[in-house]
Amino acid sequence: MKLISLFVLGVMAVAMSASAQAPTTDTIAKETTDPIEKALLAAPDSAMAKDAMVIKWNSDFTYETLKKGTNRMVCYDLSGWPGERGPFSVECTTSEANLPRIAQNRQFAKLGGGDPKKIEELVAAAGRDGTRIMSEVGSIWFNLFGKNEATALRHWFVAMPNLRGNQVGLPEVRDAGGAWLMLAGTPEAHIMLPTGTGPGR
Repeated sequence: MKLISLFVLGVMAVAMSASAQAPTTDTIAKETTDPIEKALLAAPDSAMAKDAMVIKWNSDFTYETLKKGTNRMVCYDLSGWPGERGPFSVECTTSEANLPRIAQNRQFAKLGGGDPKKIEELVAAAGRDGTRIMSEVGSIWFNLFGKNEATALRHWFVAMPNLRGNQVGLPEVRDAGGAWLMLAGTPEAHIMLPTGTGPGR
């Protein structure tokens, strides 16, 4: 337990030091049209964006590589996909190992017709029958979403599938703006970082 807690603190220190420089709302003068540049808007800083892989999701839940990366971060554009929190939606994750989960997320969103409740039911059913694909423990997800690029909100979280608060040294309820473990003990468990609002992915 001590090792997991130290690991979590290290991950949070890196993520939150970057977030201290990033506002929760981005003001962007001009809409980004380049597909690579658009996906990279979700990255936490320019250094990580520069070395990230960028992919494009296809309608059959496969993907094409638009830009090769030299780190493990992968970024992609989800604008227009069912279930997204606004017409503008881009995302990065710090691990390529999460790509099968992202594909499954897209499948559930399509099957659920974009209805959050139906998507949640599909996710829960997969968790119960053992078919839910897990996030890599400790991987960070960076979302940037909203009505448009100019008013997009940032939302970051750390994946901790199936772990409880006492295993990572954090409360399991929202606590005065600090980090906490949401959906503890389930495949969807994740550490909420105080950089935005909304549920985890």
